[in-house]
Amino acid sequence: YESSLDACCERYFSWDIYTCTGGSGTVPVGFYPSWGSGSETKCFNSTETAKTLPDYMRQNSEQWLDSDIESCCERYFNWAYSDCISVSGGSPSAPATGSWYMNHQKEICQQDCAKESDGPCGGLAKSWNTLYETAATCCTENFSWVTSSTCEARSTLTTVVGTSQWYVDWTLEKCVKECNDSSDANCGGLAKSWDKLYGSSSTECCERIWYIERDECTVE
Repeated sequence: YESSLDACCERYFSWDIYTCTGGSGTVPVGFYPSWGSGSETKCFNSTETAKTLPDYMRQNSEQWLDSDIESCCERYFNWAYSDCISVSGGSPSAPATGSWYMNHQKEICQQDCAKESDGPCGGLAKSWNTLYETAATCCTENFSWVTSSTCEARSTLTTVVGTSQWYVDWTLEKCVKECNDSSDANCGGLAKSWDKLYGSSSTECCERIWYIERDECTVE
């Protein structure tokens, strides 16, 4: 016989002490990493999330648990330290600036704010990220191959509408407008960064393909 339920569970069901004790077992105090909880870089408070505290951490809490959020984030998620502190309920030492930095993989600019916030937040900027005052400036400086208006719209999560200016579609050998309006036959979609945009009238654009008859320069 064992002297207590905890002792019995420890001896015979050490792989699942929490279930054995019916949730009444002693819960070590501290913060532990959210491994197994998706890709979230977060530390949990063991006294608030006892059910998800792995038994191997419960049994060896001195090795796995840290006394505060900062220590836990530094130990287990040092590459995303500020984000970890923010989503774990702490106060990051480097507050969000609201400025913009580039995400080269997604070819957009993201805002320096916690991912839990609404809008175009990309998480707190890292020390190596160059910050820009606006999304437009960030797009212009980093994504020269993407039309600035397109990059800015994607970065700010707004609809990409185009400029309604004209450019040459060399496949059609016609001038088309930069827009996505299906009701307008002259809309040719969004221009690429290498497409020269002309004014709101097709005249100047049509002069670029001078060898095409003027009345055949546009779709209609």
